[in-house]
Amino acid sequence: MTGRPQLSVAGRPRIQIDGAAAERLEEDLIRLEARADAAGVASLEAVFLNWGSRSLGDPVDFVHFDRADIDFGKRIRVAFEVTGAEVAIFDGLITGIGGAYPELRAPELTLLAEDALTGLRYRRRTRLSEDQTDGDIAARILGDAGLSPDVGRDGSSHTALWQVNQDDLSALRERAGDALIALRDGTVRITEPVNAADPPIRLTRENDLIRFTVLADLAHQRGEVRVHGWDVAAKEAIHERAGADAVRPEASGGRLGPEVVTQVFANAAEDLHLEAPATGAEARTLAEAAMRRRARRFVRGVGLTLGTPSLRVGSRVELVDLGPWFAGTYLVTAVVHRFDQSDGYRTEFVAQRPDLGGGS
Repeated sequence: MTGRPQLSVAGRPRIQIDGAAAERLEEDLIRLEARADAAGVASLEAVFLNWGSRSLGDPVDFVHFDRADIDFGKRIRVAFEVTGAEVAIFDGLITGIGGAYPELRAPELTLLAEDALTGLRYRRRTRLSEDQTDGDIAARILGDAGLSPDVGRDGSSHTALWQVNQDDLSALRERAGDALIALRDGTVRITEPVNAADPPIRLTRENDLIRFTVLADLAHQRGEVRVHGWDVAAKEAIHERAGADAVRPEASGGRLGPEVVTQVFANAAEDLHLEAPATGAEARTLAEAAMRRRARRFVRGVGLTLGTPSLRVGSRVELVDLGPWFAGTYLVTAVVHRFDQSDGYRTEFVAQRPDLGGGS
């Protein structure tokens, strides 16, 4: 059991532009929102007061219309101080600049930013990959974009796979499958949820957990996924299947969604038919991935904390005092860090797990 890794979090964020402290932006910050999810490309929206004197004795005017300080493509980093050390909640490039001129308030400046993964959207191509795995192709996409890849999965093997008039971000997401994509410390990590290694962050309603709403839902659960196709080399039909065992290693001993739905609906199965020729191994991998994708969403919750910079996509949270059904360890799949003048710093997260706890 791992306790929360920080003792206190500074009340206001620290902001850097191109590596230099942006103290005036910190002073003029009105609100910000940093978002990230499992599909990659973290984003930031920040709003600042844009009226005043740039220095003592200067006239009152717009204070942030200076390209030397703010411009498209400049790197913006936002962090919170945690017991003497900074923990970044966003690091990316400015991609949008806007202004607001309210009736009863001073003018405001809005900055939009996205992390370096957004550059993959701007490259659309057609090319062939031969005798490569999903991991090989993902690593090549990232390497061609000048990004450092850490691909923790092989995925399916492909004799020949075309990327046809498709942007590199979409191609990367297809090759990642149900893995988590995140840019962290200059490296793009593609990680299977079962391999997320960071120790869980313990949250309780007695400390930082403000609220948590959770639902175990059978709507998207299936007891079995079956994949059908044709193996050209072997000249035979393909019929592969995956059941609850595909996700069991990620569970904590509770009732799995695929098992529960089968008890309620005896014929709860999904049949997928491949349009292109494949092998039995490819079809089996597809069936297992589809089963895991569904089963992982069996128990999903949304929580709010007082502000937890260490919460990120791929984190694990240990939620206690929720009763025997819903207490336990969850995988975080989306995070929103918010700061404003009224509530201060808060973190919202979406988390999921494939099993419902025991209990009578």
